Amino acid sequence: MRSGSDYLQSLRARSSSTFIGGEQIKDVTAHPAFANAAKTVASLYDVSSDKANADKLTFKDADGKRYNNMWLLPRHRQDIDARNRLHTAWSEVTWGLFGRSPDHVAGWVSGMACCPEILDVHNDGFAANVKSYYQLAREKDLFITYAIVPPASVKSADSVVTTKQTSLPTSKWGEQAGLQVVAEKDNGIVVSGFKVLATGAILADEILFGNFQALAQGNERFAATFALPVNTPGLTLLSRRPFAQLATSELDDPLAYRYDETDAVVYCDNVMVPWERVFTYNRVDMARAAFADTPAHVLGNIQAHIRLLAKLRFILGVLKKVTDINGILAVPAVRDILSELAMQVAMVEGLVEAENANLETWPNGFVAQDRQAMYATMAWTTRTYPRFMEIARKLLGSHSFQQPADISVFDNPVTSDLYSRFTLEDKEKAIERYKIMRLAWDLVGTEFASRHTQYEMFYNGAPHVAMNRVWHFFRWEHVDAEVDRALKSIGNYDDLVVKAKGRKAKAESIAVNG
Repeated sequence: MRSGSDYLQSLRARSSSTFIGGEQIKDVTAHPAFANAAKTVASLYDVSSDKANADKLTFKDADGKRYNNMWLLPRHRQDIDARNRLHTAWSEVTWGLFGRSPDHVAGWVSGMACCPEILDVHNDGFAANVKSYYQLAREKDLFITYAIVPPASVKSADSVVTTKQTSLPTSKWGEQAGLQVVAEKDNGIVVSGFKVLATGAILADEILFGNFQALAQGNERFAATFALPVNTPGLTLLSRRPFAQLATSELDDPLAYRYDETDAVVYCDNVMVPWERVFTYNRVDMARAAFADTPAHVLGNIQAHIRLLAKLRFILGVLKKVTDINGILAVPAVRDILSELAMQVAMVEGLVEAENANLETWPNGFVAQDRQAMYATMAWTTRTYPRFMEIARKLLGSHSFQQPADISVFDNPVTSDLYSRFTLEDKEKAIERYKIMRLAWDLVGTEFASRHTQYEMFYNGAPHVAMNRVWHFFRWEHVDAEVDRALKSIGNYDDLVVKAKGRKAKAESIAVNG
């Protein structure tokens, strides 16, 4: 089992090309932009490697060796429950604020390992690569993230199947920007170009590259699926603006300070991918099949929903606390608003239960969550989360703007006394009030909070992509059958016409004869 210190040691020892603007980062465990987030990941590994949690969060293989539950290939409901216990435990550590924790993409890799033969329908021999990579990842308890979307406004983006033809860039940059195979060699393939968006890659051990959206025929050069260590020569990570680096203290920015998981654009400059690391190549159907025709997408996204549930519960609890300390919790209108949020939290809880209640059986005897419930949850939550946060803002009102600039207010006896008098509390209680108000604002109003809203809206693609999955996996045959049954119960046309004429004649007779 990998511990937190094991993880930090491996992260510290690696070299990688990571940039914040023009600054190259030598050691992510020491840099203020990433150090605290790295400690957060380490705390997750400490939870799962704790011997006290062995029966709850780990499993034994046939040889009696223990592994993290995120690598368990599920054959029955008990295995699903075991995997979910790990997702729940890790989500509770971060209150659901670390979206791309190691158990997310571990679900994708485990899902592919359940049905690796899917990738050998053309006799390419890649099934063995999937199985061996899964075993490697399980053995090392790797933190893997992914980059599976082409950058916008480049030729590779137009390679995605769309409903209409689009014009393609004519510049060499447009032709070369999307990650693609540029050479095939005896020992592997060479790839160049960009992929987005590698959330958590700066903190991860490896990156899974692929294409989550279907590719159009003729774009086989984009159709490679493979995994590489983050420190692979020629691989560069371009970080977005780190929120943790801007946090003044843990008291002033309590969430950004610890849970800024990072997002990065990945660039590969003629990167060599050994054949044993390649899972699909030169076939657009296989590029999609790796994720869609195996349980990969399902086992990965149950983590997203369990994590979101933890986050929603946390936000609701913080808002209830805020209204309580502000003396408005007893106001009926405020309770109505909190009840509306509670209703939404309960809905997500019910949807997660539905995903696990009606498991689907896959080839080889493996099981995974019900995809009808899975994609309904995905579409519903991405649409309702912004509304949830809008209501949260209404509850906060202007209270966050009534707080001092930072925690140094308590260092000056004059300002400390003024704030205590303002809050009608002694200094100790005033500090607690300040902490809860800063916590609420970091959930709702800061740049960190805004990024989380954007993340929940688009973590699994554009809204129309989620709705398309709802359409595809909804069990339409059930509703169709009910309509057919209702139509049959009405009777046939000829009988209905005869009966209708009889009723009409009888009504006319009554009208004439009284």
